[in-house]
Amino acid sequence: MFAKAAVIALASASIVVAAPVNCARSKPSSYAEGYLEDYDTCKYLALSCNTQHNSTFFDDCCHPLLANETLADNRASYCTPNSTDVASVNATMAEGAAATASATASADVEAESQYYNASSSDATASVTASSEATASETASSEATASETASALNNVAEIAQQSASATSSSEEQPTSASSSSSEESSASTSSSASTSSSTSSSQVYTGGYATFYSQDGVAGACGTMHSDSDYVIAIDSNGWWQDYETNDNSPYCGKQITLTNTNNGKSVTATVADVCPTCETNNSLDLSIGAFNQIATEEEGMVPITWSFVN
Repeated sequence: MFAKAAVIALASASIVVAAPVNCARSKPSSYAEGYLEDYDTCKYLALSCNTQHNSTFFDDCCHPLLANETLADNRASYCTPNSTDVASVNATMAEGAAATASATASADVEAESQYYNASSSDATASVTASSEATASETASSEATASETASALNNVAEIAQQSASATSSSEEQPTSASSSSSEESSASTSSSASTSSSTSSSQVYTGGYATFYSQDGVAGACGTMHSDSDYVIAIDSNGWWQDYETNDNSPYCGKQITLTNTNNGKSVTATVADVCPTCETNNSLDLSIGAFNQIATEEEGMVPITWSFVN
């Protein structure tokens, strides 16, 4: 997938129409700026080029124009997208951007809530420890006064009371410290469990699934896979923005379960690559084996929802 990023980016470049499609994608570093048409307009989706591979239509219409060419002069009349298709693609881009913004805001609110909960727990533990220390000091003072009074009557009794008081003061802090440590450990474990559960249950929408061939090349995560393996290339703009300088994304090796919303079919696959040309920030590019579990290759691209498994 990553090895073909430059080629796919060119195939995804747009042509000038009356109402150009705003692809809202970052331009690949390999794009021939100045030699090819402006990258910020896009005919690829409006012409459904993703479903026209290996066809005369694809060869005629789906490759980028040169900078000095136009649709009217250099392409067949059927290569011009109609206004309905242009509007549909722009609406899809807007939906994906809104879904990503919503998911990010939700994650920020959740992180803030966990921070204040943790701060509140720390403050409560501090007050409890302070109260226990004060109680221990008070008990020690009372024991000393009692021992002094008893000394006037019986020296032996003083020795017994002193030994008893010493034993009591040594045992009590140990018990309190052990209890506090156990409670803190239980609280930390509960907090970590809640955080993990929340992260795994977040569902992302507004994305599309496509497929790509492995071509015997290792993905951006550094591992080579076959077309039958269930692997995923995750979108670069929404999830792996520094993929050109960082080949150790925290998402490498994570599993994702995605569902085709057209037919309800699901598949679980592992992140092994990056997708610089996916349709929206929440779109995923699948290996052929994984894609065939939720759709046919003839469909080319299907709407999905998805979430991390681990």
